[in-house]
Amino acid sequence: MSVCAASALVVGAVAAPAYAADPGSGFTGTSVSPEGPPQEGARTKTGQLAESDQALLARSDGAVVPVMIKVDVDPVASYTGDLDGFAATSPSVTGKELSLSDAAVKKYLAHVESVLAETQAAITAAVPSAKGLGTYAVAYGGLSMTVQARDAKAILGVEGVAAVQDNALRRLPSSESGSLAASVAAVGASGAAVAAGDGTIDNDASTFIGADAVWPSLGGRDLAGQGVIVGVIDSGIWPEHPMLADNGIPRPDGGPWDCDFGDGGDPAFACNDKLVGAYAFLDTYAALNEIGEEDFCSGGECSARDSDGHGTHTATTAAGSYVDSAPVFGVDRGPVSGIAPGASVIAYRALGPGGGYNSDLLAAVQQTIIDGVDVINYSISGSASVYTDPVELAFLDAYAAGIAVNASAGNDGPGASTANHAGPWVTTVAASTYDRQYASTLTLTSSDGATYAKEGSTLTQGVTDTPVVLAAVVPGYTGGARCLEPFPEGSLSGYVVVCERGENGRVEKGYNAAQGGAEGMILYNPTASDVETDNHFLPTIHLEGPNDELLAFLAGHPDITATWAEGQAAPAQGDVMAGFSSRGPIGEFLKPDVTAPGVQILAGHTPESTDVATGPQGELYQAIAGTSMSSPHAAGVSALVIAAHPDWTPGQVKSALMTSSVQSVVNADGSPAGVFDRGAGSIRADRAVAPVLTVSETADRFAASAADPLSRNDLNIPSVLIDPLPGAVVVTRTVKNVTGSPQTFSASSSISGGVQAFVSPSSFTLAAGSSKKLTILITGIGAADGWHEGQLVLTPRRGGNAVVLPVAVNVGEASLSLAQSCEPTEIKRNGTSTCTVTASSSLPVDVQATIDVLANPVLHVTKVTAPAKKHALGATWKGTLTAALPPTIDAIDAVDPAETVSGGYLPLSDFGIAPVAGVGDESIVNFTVPSFVYGGEVYDRIGVVSNGYVVIGGGTAGDVEYEPPASFPDPATPNNVIAPFWTDLNPADGGGIRVGTLSDDTGTQYLVVDWEDIHAWSGGDGNSFQVWIQLGATENNWMTYGGELTPDTASGWLAGAENRNGTSGVSLSDVDTESAYVVRTSPPTAGGVVTFDYTVKGLLRGTWSTSATLRSDAIDTVPIEVTKIRVK
Repeated sequence: MSVCAASALVVGAVAAPAYAADPGSGFTGTSVSPEGPPQEGARTKTGQLAESDQALLARSDGAVVPVMIKVDVDPVASYTGDLDGFAATSPSVTGKELSLSDAAVKKYLAHVESVLAETQAAITAAVPSAKGLGTYAVAYGGLSMTVQARDAKAILGVEGVAAVQDNALRRLPSSESGSLAASVAAVGASGAAVAAGDGTIDNDASTFIGADAVWPSLGGRDLAGQGVIVGVIDSGIWPEHPMLADNGIPRPDGGPWDCDFGDGGDPAFACNDKLVGAYAFLDTYAALNEIGEEDFCSGGECSARDSDGHGTHTATTAAGSYVDSAPVFGVDRGPVSGIAPGASVIAYRALGPGGGYNSDLLAAVQQTIIDGVDVINYSISGSASVYTDPVELAFLDAYAAGIAVNASAGNDGPGASTANHAGPWVTTVAASTYDRQYASTLTLTSSDGATYAKEGSTLTQGVTDTPVVLAAVVPGYTGGARCLEPFPEGSLSGYVVVCERGENGRVEKGYNAAQGGAEGMILYNPTASDVETDNHFLPTIHLEGPNDELLAFLAGHPDITATWAEGQAAPAQGDVMAGFSSRGPIGEFLKPDVTAPGVQILAGHTPESTDVATGPQGELYQAIAGTSMSSPHAAGVSALVIAAHPDWTPGQVKSALMTSSVQSVVNADGSPAGVFDRGAGSIRADRAVAPVLTVSETADRFAASAADPLSRNDLNIPSVLIDPLPGAVVVTRTVKNVTGSPQTFSASSSISGGVQAFVSPSSFTLAAGSSKKLTILITGIGAADGWHEGQLVLTPRRGGNAVVLPVAVNVGEASLSLAQSCEPTEIKRNGTSTCTVTASSSLPVDVQATIDVLANPVLHVTKVTAPAKKHALGATWKGTLTAALPPTIDAIDAVDPAETVSGGYLPLSDFGIAPVAGVGDESIVNFTVPSFVYGGEVYDRIGVVSNGYVVIGGGTAGDVEYEPPASFPDPATPNNVIAPFWTDLNPADGGGIRVGTLSDDTGTQYLVVDWEDIHAWSGGDGNSFQVWIQLGATENNWMTYGGELTPDTASGWLAGAENRNGTSGVSLSDVDTESAYVVRTSPPTAGGVVTFDYTVKGLLRGTWSTSATLRSDAIDTVPIEVTKIRVK
């Protein structure tokens, strides 16, 4: 009898299974032990998106480590309604804010919490060393636990676990760059200060980035941003700060929000109409580290109060209210304002003194979603990995909930590929200068009358005629020139000490000097780097490098004294990239996205900081630097954009910041900054609130792109990155007119190194609110290998700012390559040149390809060799291009079971072989076995999947699929499978999967994988079937059945086999369970090269081109080769 695609059941010819005779008469059986516990595959979108941390899984030590566990369940914020009986809860689908009081949300939340609880119980039962820390149902959909490192892999085998990830300790972006490479904070390329455009000095960056120009349209300065909530995930907040005082503006809809002050031994505080909420998420940190009342934690409870100052600074930068006065060390540096002074703030303390764990940071992200914030600022380090970082995945949940996420790029620049936060759903922000610095001039005077002067940066008081000493020559001091250790008491009394930057923190150097009684510190950069205005423990001036002249003066003159005045606000050159700002490229998307002011940023501080690096206590303001400072500028502008356009998606908000930015950003040496330095450009609030077009992607498509890498080039984001570009590529972007009136646009491009881009249509008109899909052809013909940068520009004809999309392409070889050479390249008139065209493939697949040769008409093509064909202006070849052609599945033959050595289905239970333990509904178990042959290739490993198929060569949780493809072959994973009955089976409901070897009387061994009495997920009778694999050098593989087959009613079924690349396979249209099925294959074959010649005749004098182009649907680029021939 048979199982057909249209039928639900197959009935065998007899009631009993078609077992062979007594197994003891011909075979002896031996059980095969698995490599480890079963791994569970994911069924949900977010489960399939997450990837395990392989370094974590490889650990074999017994150290107790914190881990994140992605459970196979979609969190509430991202759930799109895929389960029967549960309506969608994601705001991206429902179109309304997430509310935990909503009936559908409450129902689905209870489901997620139940799944998480069941999975945690299963983990603790299976892995005794695992201890629970937290659960995350609204974002991420997972758990945090501690476990012995060697047991992390075992967690992956528990049913319901989709991925095991590192619960890393994230820190504030480093304040010290590892390399002191070029950046200046305040001067132009010539070294001279550059005045601001209107001659005034901007204490904060609100004027420089155009925020103050936006405020009048949003109700005025004090109301600008009203109704928008900025969530700041950081080190907490100082709630009594003047920039967070009650402003009388009605609170936004929502709430009530927690106000976690007073629980850490600190004073209580009632949140107000400005600071509407505050939370502390330090559970993991407190469990793994000591933290006490000095950091506002007591009795296991922590306050949201800031003991560092970083969080207060970022919050007040983004959304602090305007204040007239901002004193630092007794000198008023005000007035100062946040970028969105009318916005509300909720603070989420998730950083302890030593940083913050992913689990605590994730809890904060989850709470922002619950609280209904509109903007997140995240000035914290992260990962360059999109899919193994739980916080980055949670940011996608926040994006789905309608939240615009802004994150700092990092302070590890200026080297390439140093940035963090690679997710395309995050706005990753680099740091640059604005048009104000705090400056003073150091004057050194020797008793011999010589003087030396140099400008530096300082926010402290000055010193007058104070003797100077180099740290390295202080008697008995062991901390060296860099002031690495505290100086002995009194050793610097009456002196200004000279310290070299590097190794330890800048403020720590001054603290060490203060221990010795120093009157001041000259901090110098040994090479070109940024200069900062930290809150020092003593008067300090920071000098740009190099400083050879300074050191020479100190060495060459006696009795030197130092003088400098307190720092004063002075004009500076804006839009100069900071040397510490981390750079791209990272990952598959162009990063960073934008740059914003991040040098000498004046904003709030905590007066009770416990970290030496933040300076002496008692100060409410500070002017510090970092991408931590630039990110809240972008968050503030995002708040203004949302206030102006409350119905916009997070993707539109990001698009507004990027496409309206300005590109006149330079590096410290005056050279133009590239897109891996500045992203799209430097943000401007007045332009961002009034863009003409937006480019926005959905959270659902972002999630789907994880399993479809070729589609990522076409994600609708406001940037383009192609890596590699061997010739040309076509991508698309859809733009939306958001001006409220019809607009006509013209397209242009500018990309370095000869790379060109063409937008089609090049001119188009859009009605108000309508969208247009643009096709973009990018070609690197003739360009040198390597990265090339530039931008696409869409210019409106009726006014408005040009729309700029940054572009980066890496010209180089693709998986299909093309070469052309012509000899000679100089010919006489009517002379000939012969060109050779060669195409090759490194793809392990058989692909159809076309080569087109097009010569200039004055290079007449006279002859073309096979296999190409001549046409009027050139030649064409069409055919199959192969490279290391993989094995093929030629046929699956139905045979009488008596023709196989098994004689039919032999249950391994009859040989005393026990079922594999722990196999669940979506499991894979890997086995190391004696070598065998499949597809002409030798293997010694298999992966057995609960859903009725074997992965030859072994597999991972990503190879577990409950729903089979429509047919074989299918390039999507899993590949290299033998599938006797691929359907949604549930071994947890009964029956067993056994793996063993059977030896016959001749000594030949067979590996047998046996699914015995396994029920489908939808129920029905059990299913019994096997895969037989002959061990040794002879290929002999078949499938056999033990009676009726009952497929799952929802997933359908598939039987057959496939090769290792999903390029060859055979599907069975039905299964006769009284037959055995032998898999017939052919081994891999070589190939992959096609070559032909063509001859051209020069008809006219001049230099003319002939080109060859390779096209194939197997790649998303078009290799092109152009050769120039001179006719004399």
